[in-house]
Amino acid sequence: MVLEHLQHAEAAWESNRAASTTPWLFAGLNPARPIQSQYIYLKLRRLGLGGLAGRNTARLALAADVPASILAALTGTSIDNATDWANLVKRNWTDYIASRKDS
Repeated sequence: MVLEHLQHAEAAWESNRAASTTPWLFAGLNPARPIQSQYIYLKLRRLGLGGLAGRNTARLALAADVPASILAALTGTSIDNATDWANLVKRNWTDYIASRKDS
């Protein structure tokens, strides 16, 4: 499906080369502009491919590996939300933070 889409995107770009120097993988109505992320989300939902489960799984994996403050910065969420995610994976970073403070 991706290869078919890529061939279609390249064909659309070829017909309007002046619009951009390189083709977008997911071109918008104007070949020089990318498609909006909301539109991709809607197309994937129609195909039964939701992104929420994958995003949550990635966030849980990240919450297991980094402190809540870093998780919040990386994901653009609040510290409270990141702390909730860290609590879901039962990872407690207070000992790590205390050891960093002493050294």
